[in-house]
Amino acid sequence: MFRRMSVAAFLLAAVFSASPVLAGDGDVHLFDEAIADEVDVGRFTQKGEVAFLRGISKFCETGLGPAPDPYPQVHVWEHDYEHLGASSAEVDGIWFINLGNHWVKNKFALVLCKIVVPNANQRMASEFEEDLTFSMWVDWDQSEMWDKDELQVQTHFNIADQFPTTEETLTVYYLTGFRVPDVEEMMDAEGWKDKWNKEIRYYWVRSSLACDDPDVSPDGEQLFGEYEDYRVSYMVITTKDNLNN
Repeated sequence: MFRRMSVAAFLLAAVFSASPVLAGDGDVHLFDEAIADEVDVGRFTQKGEVAFLRGISKFCETGLGPAPDPYPQVHVWEHDYEHLGASSAEVDGIWFINLGNHWVKNKFALVLCKIVVPNANQRMASEFEEDLTFSMWVDWDQSEMWDKDELQVQTHFNIADQFPTTEETLTVYYLTGFRVPDVEEMMDAEGWKDKWNKEIRYYWVRSSLACDDPDVSPDGEQLFGEYEDYRVSYMVITTKDNLNN
């Protein structure tokens, strides 16, 4: 499920700890209904700002992929169609937005995707009759692979009503999210301590944009679309921790 709103400009407020993301005329903004109770939807659709209804939104610093060996890689046969970010040759299509600097168990985390359709003015609505599928896996058990039960996000949306278009490139911003699970029982070694003496763990995330392929997996082959890997941090919380730090 999603709602759609086209706006003249998309600006992520400069107070966030990341570079602003600008969008131009004709860009499309979609959001997953699952985030409607967590995000200021009106602010997103009217001003292009991503903000939680409760708490301060912060962009998270992430490490960029590809994930190192022995993580499995994916062979994508065609790179000239829809992809994440500015091009299929860069890891630049996803931003992670939390209530703090890190993922924290039981807290809601947002995932903002930038999806680019090249040569859009040469495409027809019939090409988009099937949904696009965005998927995200997290290696919670740190086994250096992504298991089927580590699929954290999978959402489907359709952009057929955006065609035909006179835009040479169509850019879609899609906002989804999830509630961070408690995975601390899986941790068998200490992470590193930040300046507040909080324990931080790193997890590799694999994200996928697929077209007409709802059964996409984190390895193997895909006809077209794109995969991107990110390293995201998780804060271990104890009962005496102050979550506002």
